[in-house]
Amino acid sequence: MNLSSNRARRRVAAAAGALLVTTLVTAGCGTQIRGDDDEAKGTLTYWSAWNVGEAQQEIFETVRTAFTEETGIEVEVEYLGRQVTQNLINALGNGTGPDLFDAGSRNILDYEGRGFLADLDALMETDIPGEDISVGESFTDAVREAASGEEGVGILPTYVNSSAIWFDASQFPELESDPPQEWDDFIALLDEQKAEGLTPLGADGTVPSYNVFWLYQLLVQAEGPGALRSLAEAPENWDQSYVLEAAQRVQQIVDGGYLQDDYMGTKYPDAQNQWAQGAHSFMLGGSYMEGETRDQQKDGFTARTFMFPAVPGGTPTVEVTASGLAINADSKNMDAANQFLAFAAQEKFQKLYASEAGFIAARSGVEQPETLRGLVEQIENADSVTQSHDLAAALHPSWWNDILLPLDDALFSGTITAEEFVARGKEQTAAYLAANG
Repeated sequence: MNLSSNRARRRVAAAAGALLVTTLVTAGCGTQIRGDDDEAKGTLTYWSAWNVGEAQQEIFETVRTAFTEETGIEVEVEYLGRQVTQNLINALGNGTGPDLFDAGSRNILDYEGRGFLADLDALMETDIPGEDISVGESFTDAVREAASGEEGVGILPTYVNSSAIWFDASQFPELESDPPQEWDDFIALLDEQKAEGLTPLGADGTVPSYNVFWLYQLLVQAEGPGALRSLAEAPENWDQSYVLEAAQRVQQIVDGGYLQDDYMGTKYPDAQNQWAQGAHSFMLGGSYMEGETRDQQKDGFTARTFMFPAVPGGTPTVEVTASGLAINADSKNMDAANQFLAFAAQEKFQKLYASEAGFIAARSGVEQPETLRGLVEQIENADSVTQSHDLAAALHPSWWNDILLPLDDALFSGTITAEEFVARGKEQTAAYLAANG
């Protein structure tokens, strides 16, 4: 589902509006944002989803200290941790929100729909201080797409997440250079593992949003972006042959006995910690997995990834989910906020998300963590990209939570067959749309 034509039309209007609130002067091939003398002595506010002591918090402190030293603009921060979200939504809704806040692909569309996000298209054309490129030029198209909503760029991306199949390269060195490319090859690998008395796959089955990774990946590898979220939009979309085929492949994983005993009762992060200890060979998960299991990894453990295997006749698709900084659309300090984001886009700061936090830095061309090399290559070479859970959870949250996740858990647990999954999904989606329009 390509939104680029609509975005292009909207961005022209949005960029024109941004010029009314941002002082821009032409400089070389881009623009530079300059604050007036009064605002340069002002203060920005930022509510953070990070806790004091986390790498991301320390990175922000580095940026804000340097920014204040150079511009005289103070940045007041409240480090509120993960509980910030509801307080932030309430504050932005009643006009008491901060100038800057954390956002990402997971909530860009929601925040955009609520009118919370300042448009950043003009920022994308702004020269990065001390560099010869604009902010937008410092990111690949895939990352900019992940940082965008329906109406244009919504955040300055700082790091990106993706997903893949994780393995220990010290145990399976051949998979670094020769991973399974096709689904049948992957199943053959699992069969080999099982025949050797190993447990091929691990899963924290008490987390429905992790269980659905298998169905999600199989759908988008078959049909490309939009394959999963389309199931929420019309009952007849469940009749597509690739939907049943994806469900049958999930059932193949279950019926094959590849998962650890009691996987549906395993609580996060037990399974991924067991993987880090060598209890099972592979985990399907996000780019955060190596960092989350680092303290649990056995001696010599070498975490690496390979791309989710392709399905016959499919469209190989890579997940690219961005996180970063947004500007409040109602900020009274719009010029200073834009200055801060342009300043934060400098390579010396952006690379810290890789070197200090262990994430995939959003900026292209920086040295990325060795453990995430495979994922970085996937993103850089991707012809087809989607965002977390194919945006189904973001666009259709009630359907996602009330229909898809329970049905997927039933499929993933072996309680229902693939055919029952499709039939029930179609029936329940029809009822849901009839009730909700």
